[in-house]
Amino acid sequence: MKLKRQKYIIQIVIVLTIICVISFVCMKHEYNVPDEVSDLSVVQDISDGWESMFDGKTLANWEIVQYGGEGIPYVKNGTLILPMPKGGLMTGVCWVGDSLPVNNYVIRYEARRVEGFDIFAALSFPYNDMYASLIFGGWGGIVNGLSCIDGYDASENETTQLFSQTDNLWYPVLLCVTTDSIRAFVGTEQVVDISTAGKELHLRSGLSDTGFTLWSYMSTGEIRDICIKKLTSDN
Repeated sequence: MKLKRQKYIIQIVIVLTIICVISFVCMKHEYNVPDEVSDLSVVQDISDGWESMFDGKTLANWEIVQYGGEGIPYVKNGTLILPMPKGGLMTGVCWVGDSLPVNNYVIRYEARRVEGFDIFAALSFPYNDMYASLIFGGWGGIVNGLSCIDGYDASENETTQLFSQTDNLWYPVLLCVTTDSIRAFVGTEQVVDISTAGKELHLRSGLSDTGFTLWSYMSTGEIRDICIKKLTSDN
């Protein structure tokens, strides 16, 4: 009996040790910003050509998207909150301010999921005369990528990556759109890196063309520090 108890205690110690190691690695992994985007990441002050898209106080220049059964977005403590939908599936806001570029630009923001289990701060954006959506935390919390490419969404195209985000943890998000490529980072992960030559980009079936749109799916997301930068030959 004593021997069994000792074995049981040893097993518990081993399991706890493994959990601690995994937690440490994940925390280290999620908080670091990759060197490749350090010059464009959300850790920068708003300068060097960055323009704010969110005043942290109101929904000025943003309009609530009427998905049907959506939650009512609001601002609190400098954060744009996309609440869990009320009977529907999605909640979102679209940009209705001054015209924004459709190519050669970078958008950055920070986001976290505070409720739910799915997409919490997706960004639908223009690329020339086409549109696409940067997806992270989708399909039950694990699918990341770009929707859609040549008829295939983020769960089944060349950008598909499977990993999850931790609830209540802020993630820096960066999207870079140029004449021949689209790249995106969420936290330390590069979730999109594609050449756009010969590719047809489009929104997933059921999504309307609403320009720059931030949205959540069956989740409550919080977003802050939304900025855009127009790229030139000097960038």
